[in-house]
Amino acid sequence: MATSEGMKQRHVEKPTSTDADATPPTNKDRKIAKAKRGLRTLAVALVIPVALSAASACISGTTTPSQPDSKSTWQLPILAFHLGNIATAALTSLAAWLFWAKGGFHRQPTDLLFYLVQLLLLLMWGPVVFRLGNARLGVAVAVAMSVCLFGCARCFRRVNPAAGDFVVPCLAWALFLAMFSYKIM
Repeated sequence: MATSEGMKQRHVEKPTSTDADATPPTNKDRKIAKAKRGLRTLAVALVIPVALSAASACISGTTTPSQPDSKSTWQLPILAFHLGNIATAALTSLAAWLFWAKGGFHRQPTDLLFYLVQLLLLLMWGPVVFRLGNARLGVAVAVAMSVCLFGCARCFRRVNPAAGDFVVPCLAWALFLAMFSYKIM
């Protein structure tokens, strides 16, 4: 018979309450965590450009440049231009986020340049036209913004068709800004 003299009993640690509560995450838990991260990135992607656009609207002022040769007495309120620019910033940011979520900027990092340049031009247009009163430069900024938005629409549509569709109204707005700037020259 074997004696238990040289044998030792193996010590097994009992799980603590935190170890017992830590169950492996289920597929549903992973999806919820991924959705929360997605909403956070969407919020950041929307808030920053919209806040910058609102700041640009504040810098632009509230006075319309004079139109000495204008035969029409009707003018679009200056608030409409500011709200249009804010909406454009929101839509293009949503489109860029959709493009990014599908891995677009990872596969084609140069497409980020189109988005950033058009955002910069959008932020510049109001102060150039309303604050500085330089309609010629406003036309150039709006036309350049239109070209960048066209590039964004083409790039975004390759990866996510919905993202490309969100840019189309923004392109129409940029063309409207170019026509407005041209009319007040």
